[in-house]
Amino acid sequence: MRHAPLLALTALALAGCAVPRPVETPKDTYAIVASKAVMDDPAWAAVAEALAQKHPGAETLVWEHTPEEAKARLAELQPSFTAFVVKPTQAGVSLTICLSNLCRALDDDPYADTFWGVVTGYDAESALALAKAGPIAIERALDCAGCDLTAFRKAWRYTEDHRGTMNVWERGVTDKVLDVPCDTDNTQGVLERLQKDRVQFMSTSGHATQRDWQMGYSGPNMAMVHQDGRLFSIDTKKQRHPAGSDEPKVYFGTGNCLIGDVDKPDCMALSWIKDGAARQFMGYTITTWFGAQGWGTQGLFVDAAGLATANEAFHFTNTAIVETIRAYGIPDMMDFRFKEIKSTGNFPVTPGLQAWATGLAASGKGKAEVQKALQDRVGHLHDRDVVCFYGDPALDARIADGRWRVLPPRLDADGALVLTLEARPGVRPGAVWVRLPGSWAYDPAAAEASDALGTPDLALDNMIRFPAAKPAAGETYTVRLPGAARKGR
Repeated sequence: MRHAPLLALTALALAGCAVPRPVETPKDTYAIVASKAVMDDPAWAAVAEALAQKHPGAETLVWEHTPEEAKARLAELQPSFTAFVVKPTQAGVSLTICLSNLCRALDDDPYADTFWGVVTGYDAESALALAKAGPIAIERALDCAGCDLTAFRKAWRYTEDHRGTMNVWERGVTDKVLDVPCDTDNTQGVLERLQKDRVQFMSTSGHATQRDWQMGYSGPNMAMVHQDGRLFSIDTKKQRHPAGSDEPKVYFGTGNCLIGDVDKPDCMALSWIKDGAARQFMGYTITTWFGAQGWGTQGLFVDAAGLATANEAFHFTNTAIVETIRAYGIPDMMDFRFKEIKSTGNFPVTPGLQAWATGLAASGKGKAEVQKALQDRVGHLHDRDVVCFYGDPALDARIADGRWRVLPPRLDADGALVLTLEARPGVRPGAVWVRLPGSWAYDPAAAEASDALGTPDLALDNMIRFPAAKPAAGETYTVRLPGAARKGR
């Protein structure tokens, strides 16, 4: 009996029948780009080695002066994911701007060519925790930035602009988000969510710097600070409470200034990684005022729960920002690079953008209309390069039992790349992004997609966007790319 398959194939061949090509699962590829300072230090080199063991087949590249030294090889590899391993003294705003631009410059289009993340830490031990982190199926959330609580199994909200009331949601227990009275000082509530309820996702807005996060626009409230890599909550009586937690989590500094900037090892971002068990962390490295990257990432991740990992949501949002800037049609906007960062008020206005605004005003448009149009363009340019994502970019950290389920990609019997999505209860109309397993060459005009997804407006080599999908719960949707061929290694 064990020879039956061989006999069957022989019979097909003798009969002149074509043997169907077996269905394959295409694999993602991975690159590790580490600084020489990392690789020369055994404790830190172990971080790069842990990533290599976690992602078999990953290639490790080493740079001495700038990560751009790895550009040529990354362009050859076209990896699905790239982890940049650096010591904390090498991280921060300058590195973030460098990587944002480097990872869009690996081919001829202006979009992200690899999904990247920075792996670093207060010390080598906490960086190793990022490298070794396992998948996070997010069920419990603490929201301080106004996201949709109903995407989670259980969630709590405290906001900086309203004291004395919290919001609570629990799927299957409450039929709507409840308003619940609480203390006007949210210190103990936040600590309870972190340490007792063990939330796995946290989003914040409000005042922040590299040193603290302050909750309170409407009156005195708590603050979160750090010292020696540890987190502490300060209540309105100036009492200090240990705020560490050990539940692996994703942290979005959605609307915070500066919280993602690593200006020195002892800072908020690295304290959340070391003492708060943040295994992925997104935050602005300069002041924020427009918020397209922060709020966009949170909205995509939460509203289309389950569709994207945290890192995918970050890169999909950044790609949308780049496409918006391209569509503005002002050439020197695409070429803009931050060369100076001010402590307050970073408003990148290029000569072309200034000329465009002057022309718009001369055409008879009102002052308010010109200011709004200029703000949109300057805001997108501001946000494009200054938000950092910390953690293993390939980590599957997404909302559990969400509104979407993503099935593994496959190559069908005809060799076409097939991407499959399942719509679940609560699914909503709107933009649907799908990541390809690596970088692929294909004919966008030949792409086949389920009718409910609509027509893609961005068909890139590693992601596709359907801007106006109308899914229905319980349905399965496919995207089929005939003739797709993998690019790079």
